[in-house]
Amino acid sequence: MSSNPDGFLATWRYTAVSLWLYVALGLAGPVVRAAADLLEGTAVLRNALLLVVIAAVVLLSCRPLVASARAGLGHERLTWEQRGLYLAPALLVLPLAWIPPAFPVGIVMVPWLVVSLLAVDLAARRRILLLVVTLPLLVGVYAVGGWEQLRDLDVEGGYVLGYLALFLPAVCIFQVWLWQLMLHVRSSGEAQADLAAVRERLRLAADLHDVQGHHLQVIALKAELAERQLDSDPDAARASMAEVQQIARAAITETKEIVRGYRRTSLREEIANAAAVLEATGAEVVVECSEDLDRPLFALALREATTNILRHSDATSVRISAVPDRLTIVNDGAAEPAVSSHGSGLASLTERVAAAGGRLSVRREGDVFTVEVLT
Repeated sequence: MSSNPDGFLATWRYTAVSLWLYVALGLAGPVVRAAADLLEGTAVLRNALLLVVIAAVVLLSCRPLVASARAGLGHERLTWEQRGLYLAPALLVLPLAWIPPAFPVGIVMVPWLVVSLLAVDLAARRRILLLVVTLPLLVGVYAVGGWEQLRDLDVEGGYVLGYLALFLPAVCIFQVWLWQLMLHVRSSGEAQADLAAVRERLRLAADLHDVQGHHLQVIALKAELAERQLDSDPDAARASMAEVQQIARAAITETKEIVRGYRRTSLREEIANAAAVLEATGAEVVVECSEDLDRPLFALALREATTNILRHSDATSVRISAVPDRLTIVNDGAAEPAVSSHGSGLASLTERVAAAGGRLSVRREGDVFTVEVLT
């Protein structure tokens, strides 16, 4: 066993030990009285049987009930037949206590202890009902054969009996409640870890989409351009293919950086890349952006918008405007499919902008398509 055991295992050990201490406390009075009478030679057979029955209660009732408490409060895993079997050995102490000389009323604590442990398994409403009904019922059964002892109970004895009657179920339930709270803490921690893993996977998927989608679209565009140039201008075709190689290497590098968690998108670099790519398609690009503005979220949005223009638009002019609280990308070549479906890229970008406390606006007016990010 490790010298530093799992914290939840250690918590359960503490809970189980505490429950067994309460069992010992509940049984201490009857056991001590029976053992003392046995040593004095008083009602030897009765006291010997009482000790045997109490030992049976611990083995046949208290032991499995303490183990079942590990599931927490109110799981109701035990059937009523099982509950009856657990309670039956404890009820045997009552007729034994009637054998003269009558045993003190504290013997009621033996079945009451079992009932207190049984209550842990029940739902809250049934638990209260069981405790409220059972205690006076047990005292009433005891009174059938031990009325004199019950009638002669003094204030001190009544106080001890009442204290134990309230203490046993209260501490058993409270102790298991604390253990159940720890189970909820662990469950919550596991759920948060799973959620963090899901978020990280979504972030990675979004970043990969941004990088791979953009670069692959540019590669496809450059390869198509090189194919058209191959016969008419081989040198230009070779230059285009060289650019394809550079873009592919850049995609590989950025993918590695994403995996390593080092990637940070620069707005100025992204504007320069977007302008170069869009101008290669024949579009006129107008950029309005201050030199010192650096908003990674704007850079991601611009990359996605550029990719969308390359995929869905026949734009002849594109305007990119960036101010501290707003990024606007406008193109004049919107096609009908771009209106009905913005694709997974813009949907992912909408979520990321919202997570950063901003808002993504997409609108179409005739052939003009606008993507706007507000922060």
